[in-house]
Amino acid sequence: MYAEEETLQLIDVLLGRMSPVLREAFTMTYYQEMSNQDAGALLGVTAGTFKSRLFRARRHLMNQASRLLLSPIRRAMDSPYPSRKSAFQALAPRTAESLSPEIAFL
Repeated sequence: MYAEEETLQLIDVLLGRMSPVLREAFTMTYYQEMSNQDAGALLGVTAGTFKSRLFRARRHLMNQASRLLLSPIRRAMDSPYPSRKSAFQALAPRTAESLSPEIAFL
C-alpha cells in the first residue's frame, strides 16, 4: 500500500517536471481516461499527433523514473550486521585436524 502511494507521488513529481503539452497528453489518457481521438479533438490536433505526444510523455516519464530509482546502494559503515567475511567464516567447514578425534570420525 505504501509502495503504491510512493509510486503515485513520484509520478506526480515527474509530471510536474514534464512540458505542459506532454503532461496534458498523459493526464488526459491516464487520469481522465479519454481516447486518443477524443483528446486530440479537444486539443485541436490529429489523433496521430496526440499519440506522438503520449508516446513522448511515457518515454520521458520512464527515463526520469529509471534515473531516480536506480541510484547506487551503498553499504553502511556502521552496520549492526556482521560483514560477509565473518559470517562465512563461522559457517566454513573445519578441517579434520582442527576437530577432536571423536568428532572427526563421525
